[in-house]
Amino acid sequence: MVAEKQDANLVGFYKKREATLGTVPATGAWQTREPNSFDDLGAEYTKTPRKPFSPSRQRKMGSTTDLDADGGYNEDLTQNNMQTELEEFFFAALREQTTQSNVAAVAATDDYTVASSAGMITGHIVLAAGFDNAANNGIHVLNGITDGTHVSTADALVDEAAAAAQTLEVVGFQFVAADVDIAVVSGRAVFTSAAVDMNDFGLVPGQWVFVGGDAADDAYSFADVDPFYARVESISDDGSELVFDKTTQTVVTDAGTGKTIRIWFGPVLRNEDDPDLIVRFSSVLERTLGRDDDGVQSEYLTGAVASELTWNSPLAGLVNLDLSYIASRHGTRTGLDGPLSARASNTRDPALGEDAFNTSSNVYRLRLQFNDPDTLNPTPYFARVTEWNGTFNNNVSSAKAQGVLGGFDTIVGNFDVDIELSAYFTTVEAIHAIKCNYPSTFDAIYAKNNAGVYIDVPLLALGGGRLEIEQDAAIMLPLENAAAESDFGHTALIGWFTYLPDAAMPDADC
Repeated sequence: MVAEKQDANLVGFYKKREATLGTVPATGAWQTREPNSFDDLGAEYTKTPRKPFSPSRQRKMGSTTDLDADGGYNEDLTQNNMQTELEEFFFAALREQTTQSNVAAVAATDDYTVASSAGMITGHIVLAAGFDNAANNGIHVLNGITDGTHVSTADALVDEAAAAAQTLEVVGFQFVAADVDIAVVSGRAVFTSAAVDMNDFGLVPGQWVFVGGDAADDAYSFADVDPFYARVESISDDGSELVFDKTTQTVVTDAGTGKTIRIWFGPVLRNEDDPDLIVRFSSVLERTLGRDDDGVQSEYLTGAVASELTWNSPLAGLVNLDLSYIASRHGTRTGLDGPLSARASNTRDPALGEDAFNTSSNVYRLRLQFNDPDTLNPTPYFARVTEWNGTFNNNVSSAKAQGVLGGFDTIVGNFDVDIELSAYFTTVEAIHAIKCNYPSTFDAIYAKNNAGVYIDVPLLALGGGRLEIEQDAAIMLPLENAAAESDFGHTALIGWFTYLPDAAMPDADC
């Protein structure tokens, strides 16, 4: 007997990348997503009735003439749940650090055996995970590479055979003692190494790094500079100089005497200016809808192209994202059909189930400031923010033609980025910056549990700025900021740190 109702709390949601627009992959794993809510996900059909002149003054039954398939969902931000999703909204592939899986550990030589050591160099800091023996997991510094398949460490390892879950990921680099110094030159921090080609780090201009560590004797940090996050402006052709144009701490000249400085970095994603690197992804979205007499029902969207993303950072809440898609087709499946994601040729990867970033104890920094070429730390336009959100819009629409119900393709517009925030008013400098159209820059860094994620928008034009003044309340400054293409070639960049030292955590981190 068919149920008289279906409970929304039993809804499941699954997603799979398509190889060809609108074609459901026959095999492979589907992602299990963790939506908080849905935004009109499904289809809206256009009906066109006949309206001939008639003495009866009644219209005639018409036809289904069009279909708009679209919708989205809201999901909390965790450390690892959004890299694949955000590739689709940035129309670009994630720039990843070298990662090896199916890794073994060898006690006799204290090395890991990998399929290939390509992309790994002596001095790389790697994060080992998934091993049964605790000594094989965690942070290790590579002190040698042999045979293209062995990477060694000074740490004592325990014999452990290779397994698929055992991974090794590059998360940073440790310089030999006194190899690097830092100097402030013309408003920039210049990081210089005599022995290392820093082009081997795989960094891109506009990406952020963290400099320093947690050694009890501060061996991994400069003596006169507290550990700091920094944005990379450029790398010299020979890799000897790394130039930073934004930092989170005051930087002074330091020779690095006796220090084995550590620098941390991770995967990064930006909208690309090279047309050869711009990629349109599409996916299948499937939502289960309870059971009929024969099994689990579902509905699905095919040819779903990422249209608009909103990053929400509310007051005293969880960071969450609204993800919206324009699709080609909408379909349904009965219990007898069964969900696409549950076919014998498919599997479902479980949801990660990670903790989300919150806006109380996981915010390291929120900064909107003048793009001042003469200083690493311009005075920000405000000290405190109550809430902010960023909208990343590809302006996707459906391409329609006769003979097709729905869209046969999508039309992609410009990549528009807008940042809105509400801050506590302190000085009129922000209002002056709006009036004079000062070039400005925005960044937000979140960190917890020795990992982190950040957004950087290099170039903004400030807007809004009409003060909100009410009795018994602080004066508030709402700002609406339109981003533009920067000297880096991108409008926005999002990056992840797979590992960070304790020094990189917010003071409130717990």
